[in-house]
Amino acid sequence: MNSPAGQIIIFMYCILTVFITDDIEIFSVPSVIMVVLSVILSSLSYFLLNKYFTFISSGIYGIISLAFPGFIIMSPLILYNTASFTGWQVSIILILFIAGLFSHYITTSPLLCCMVLLGIVLACYIQYIQLKLNSLVLKFNRNRDDSTEQAILLKSRNQSLLEKQDYEIYNATLKERNRIAREIHDNVGHLLSRSILLTGALKAVNKDENCTEPLNNLHETLDQAMTSIRESVHNLHDDSINLEDATRNIVNNFNFCKAKLTYDMGTDVPREIKFSFISILKEGLNNIYKHSNATETSILLREHPAMYQLVIKDNGTTTGNINNSGIGITNISSRVNMLHGSLQIHTNNGFCIFITIPKP
Repeated sequence: MNSPAGQIIIFMYCILTVFITDDIEIFSVPSVIMVVLSVILSSLSYFLLNKYFTFISSGIYGIISLAFPGFIIMSPLILYNTASFTGWQVSIILILFIAGLFSHYITTSPLLCCMVLLGIVLACYIQYIQLKLNSLVLKFNRNRDDSTEQAILLKSRNQSLLEKQDYEIYNATLKERNRIAREIHDNVGHLLSRSILLTGALKAVNKDENCTEPLNNLHETLDQAMTSIRESVHNLHDDSINLEDATRNIVNNFNFCKAKLTYDMGTDVPREIKFSFISILKEGLNNIYKHSNATETSILLREHPAMYQLVIKDNGTTTGNINNSGIGITNISSRVNMLHGSLQIHTNNGFCIFITIPKP
């Protein structure tokens, strides 16, 4: 690509040559035509960036310079555009201008020939530097783009690894909670149950009035401990439920028709919503099994900034009582109302249950 700065430098050099040469009049008609023609051709070559136009216009200008010696003065400007391309045509045009320069060597002053020849060398050298600079700029841009692409790819991979690591930590936490719940239930729970039975037996055979109240207090304390342990175990077990794994197991075990699950929810879903969505999903698939002749079913669980969403849709037509007054729909509606959500049922192009639950 030609540089405007390079063209200006060569143009000023050619104008300088006109001023210091006394072979032609500076303000004569031929000199004005020469300057205007060279500027027009140079400008068109710069804006069009067309190889063949540049070669043809340069060749015509070279032929004109053979007949009119004054046109040789602006030849560096014309050759500057030509030197930006490659091919055998460039060599022919350069030879044409050199031949014109030597053909008029006798009729022109040595100073003019030397300055024009120096201008031709200067034009080719500036164009060579410009081409090298463009090559370096392209290489720099390519390296920069590659580096940016690699940085984006690396960031994406790191993000994927972090998400995978978070998910693995989340799963490990749930498994550990489940293990602790089992350990408490199997060990501490059994020991407390045995202690309660023993204190009950001691109360039954006790005949000492002084031991009655301590035994009653001991039995009540053990009951309270057993209740607390039971609640803790239930809470640990409930918190250890993985909603994604639970829904995938339900969908994988649904063999009535083809089922597709789309899961897009985080790991911090409230416990009440987890169990409600699991129960609603079971109820919805059960309704499809009992009342629909669907061949495809899609389930969507998605978390939005302000709500949770559950959509169960099939492509069948209902063959039984699956309206709003049905037991299954009533149970689903009750669960949604408990969570202050909304339930919509659509029967166009299949049967669709659309549920949204606001975040606390």
